[in-house]
Amino acid sequence: MIAKFKKNLVLSVVAATAIVGGASSALAGITTPAYVFNDNLKQSGNYAWLGDATPQYNCLAYALGNYSNWVWPWGSNNPSNSQVDTYLSNQGYKKSAAMNSTDVAAYEIISYGTSDSSITHFARVAAYGYSNAKWGQLELLQHDGWDPYKSNGSY
Repeated sequence: MIAKFKKNLVLSVVAATAIVGGASSALAGITTPAYVFNDNLKQSGNYAWLGDATPQYNCLAYALGNYSNWVWPWGSNNPSNSQVDTYLSNQGYKKSAAMNSTDVAAYEIISYGTSDSSITHFARVAAYGYSNAKWGQLELLQHDGWDPYKSNGSY
């Protein structure tokens, strides 16, 4: 029992260090090559592993708290900002003003896109300055920043 506790404690410390330090290599859970993530992030290595890759759920499902289904109600299309606002409103979320507040509670789900008419990704606010996102079929990661993605990246 004590050995199991120590093992869990060590894993918790490593995970916390990875999240706070932003180290992508602190945990062995990442199976996707680092360049895949780095190519889409403004700052290379700006992520920490939170969960293994799985095709079971995607970014929107994760943001909504659904870990068992793939959720993308727009079929093969990417929604516009207004379509996202309508969908999230129907799910019980309220639209917030531009993200210029330090009040983390004001934001729960963040949407990203290559333009206002093509939203391609969703994340959850984890804490002030951090967001958690499931990368399609890839890993669940934490990022330093609410907008860590390159404007020309796939996210």
